[in-house]
Amino acid sequence: MKQMIAQTLTKRLEQKSVDKITVKELVEACGISRQAFYYHFQDIMDVIEWITSQALDASVDASLAAPTPQQAIKTVILSLRENGKLIQHLMASQRRPEIERLLVRSARLYLEKVLRAKAAGLAVTSSDLDAAIRFHSYGLVGMLVETLPSAIDADALAGQLCRLLTGEIWGGARPD
Repeated sequence: MKQMIAQTLTKRLEQKSVDKITVKELVEACGISRQAFYYHFQDIMDVIEWITSQALDASVDASLAAPTPQQAIKTVILSLRENGKLIQHLMASQRRPEIERLLVRSARLYLEKVLRAKAAGLAVTSSDLDAAIRFHSYGLVGMLVETLPSAIDADALAGQLCRLLTGEIWGGARPD
């Protein structure tokens, strides 16, 4: 039932803004009662959060299976591009602040899961790790949302993001 509601909402979001979609419209399109909808979700944003959670789980699984960090990041980029039109519609809505918070929270959860699984032996304090994850979450969301409509090569972007995340992009540069 959740999947059907989510798919129906996704199709609707390709046609119109999230601001224009009502629960009434969604339940009619699904052929379910309002009670059935509210049994599974609180509101439209709850459905969007569930969709994001499902995508996050799939991205984490794919990233953990990737042979390199760059391949892991490329997997996320390609996943976002598959849903690029949907994300752009959401970002153009009046709910943009909610969507941005949701994307940043998802990026944070993604980074936490991947880092904890792949980099368990890092010599870093939990406070520093938390600060790095928060910082990179905002940066990743900003760059990925900004590049959605562009034709930037996924491999090149993944390489840049990987070098940024690891600090390699700075090479031997030292601040004055």
